[in-house]
Amino acid sequence: EIKKQQYELNRLYDSFTAEFGLINDRANRLAFSQDSSYYLLCALEILDDKGRLKQKADMFSKRTIMPHKAPEKADTAIEAYAISISEKARIDLPYMMKLTGKTEEELTAELQGIIFFDPVWKQWQPADEYLSGNVRWKLKIAEAMAADNPALAINVEALQKVQPRDLEAQEIEVRLGTTWIPPEYFKQFMWEVLQTPRHLRHTVELVYSSYANEWRIERKSAIPFDDVAAYNTYGTERANAYKILEDSLNMRDVRIYDTVQMPEGGEKRVLNAKETTLAQQKQQALKDAFKDWIWHDPERRETLVNKYNEEMNCIRPREYDGSHIN
Repeated sequence: EIKKQQYELNRLYDSFTAEFGLINDRANRLAFSQDSSYYLLCALEILDDKGRLKQKADMFSKRTIMPHKAPEKADTAIEAYAISISEKARIDLPYMMKLTGKTEEELTAELQGIIFFDPVWKQWQPADEYLSGNVRWKLKIAEAMAADNPALAINVEALQKVQPRDLEAQEIEVRLGTTWIPPEYFKQFMWEVLQTPRHLRHTVELVYSSYANEWRIERKSAIPFDDVAAYNTYGTERANAYKILEDSLNMRDVRIYDTVQMPEGGEKRVLNAKETTLAQQKQQALKDAFKDWIWHDPERRETLVNKYNEEMNCIRPREYDGSHIN
């Protein structure tokens, strides 16, 4: 079949050049100036220093693309592992056993530290896959299961070496509404910093709806107008501190609108730039107060730092090595 194709290619080329000259000639270059494939066609000709045909390209007479042939034998477990990843895109132990003639136990022993058995998925994984992702969670699983399966001790040792460095409080970004901070801390912040009157603490409730992913402060208008923290220190007459706190928890910039009557009838809401600027200044003051407050108590700081490192600072990026893939 290939010989037939080469014969036809030679016939077509010879017919073309007999009438129009070399593909690389100036006349053909001008004729094909709008054809993006012209320079690919030029590769059919190998020219000498003077622009004359030296010979036709190899594809006229030789097979230039050979079909891929997978290796049928491997001398070592590492070689079989590389072939398995290249050919199967995974660790295929039966395939590796066929390549080497070794047992599964012999292969896994030789590849110790290069591949790891994942006790959750019940399968062997390359080191770059197993020792990445949520490595804190993987370490907990490995430690728990190693008690009954000593073979997992190597997993524990390897995972301990790739744990992310624990961050200190000053290295952790905290904001109002941050999802990893438990809701009770936001409620405690509201009570302490805004000095919520004790008799209103069960009336002015901070509620989080996981379905809507939204914070809501109920009955915030119950705060009296003579409350300094609510209407002066962290709020304004148009937006008290509880309204501003609610917007902040929901990651919204506070905005104040006026309702105006339209000449043609009806009403329209218009942004009040002056009141909005004042309210946003109070919002920034509230955010700054939270950053100071959250780390102030030593016990709270320790609890939150541990929680952040456990739940958020737990991911190790995967580092791929494709040097063994053909």
